[in-house]
Amino acid sequence: MRPSLKRPKSIKAVPVFLIVLVMFVVLGFYPDFFRRWVLDPPLKAFRLVLLEVTDLSQGSTGLWTHYLHLVRSEEENRTLRLEVETLRNSLQHDRELFLRSEDLKALLDLKKRIPQREIACHVIADNPTAAPKTLLLDCGKKRGVHVRDGVIGTNGIVGYVVRVFSGFSQVLWIEDPMFALEGRLQDSGQNGLVRGRGTGHFLRLEYIPSMASTENGVHVVTTGEDGFFPPDQLIGTVVRSGNSRHQLFQSIRLDSAEKLESLYAVMVLVPPLDWTEKPLLGKGRQ
Repeated sequence: MRPSLKRPKSIKAVPVFLIVLVMFVVLGFYPDFFRRWVLDPPLKAFRLVLLEVTDLSQGSTGLWTHYLHLVRSEEENRTLRLEVETLRNSLQHDRELFLRSEDLKALLDLKKRIPQREIACHVIADNPTAAPKTLLLDCGKKRGVHVRDGVIGTNGIVGYVVRVFSGFSQVLWIEDPMFALEGRLQDSGQNGLVRGRGTGHFLRLEYIPSMASTENGVHVVTTGEDGFFPPDQLIGTVVRSGNSRHQLFQSIRLDSAEKLESLYAVMVLVPPLDWTEKPLLGKGRQ
């Protein structure tokens, strides 16, 4: 039987004992050396590990805090955007109310200037097609509106009533090619015929002699001789005139006083037949 090769436990403990003894000897005689080469390395390594763990924890905490701040900022921005949109809508509504109140004030001033009977109406729609260009008013036969009544706005002539129903009426817009009205240059007193040339285009003043002096910026007003409108109501302003020695009449363009996009309230005129002693176009009613 072979003898056991295992060493006794006392022999295994000798190296450990020697190492511990050496450590105590070094610690006793060379404490600085022991601290520098035995204690400091593991302590430094442990300190570095702790620093890395602390930095990682702080970094993750900072990222989480930053994420929470971003979420909170996004919610605040959404709330602010809703408030801004609400304020913008409120401001737009207030602006529209202000413009409407200004229109109503202008209509009151217009009513003071025009002595004959008039009917205040609102524009409720316009014909989206190009021609004939008409407007729809919220007043009709029940309020005394008739075909061929003149319609005037706060800034000037709007057009004629062409169709009348029980509760509303249809008005031919001044820029429509079917519209025609006698007008007078305010500076020279020359009379001509104002015609529409299509929505968005300048009006045209015809039959002004070439020899007559015409300047840009001159107002063209109603003559009062057609039986539709009282005299001296603004139709438009001269924006271009051309004198030609080879033509009998001038080519004059007018900018309409009324603008379709800003039209809200109008007056339908029910004029008497005695604007002038001899009106060219009487408006006799059956």
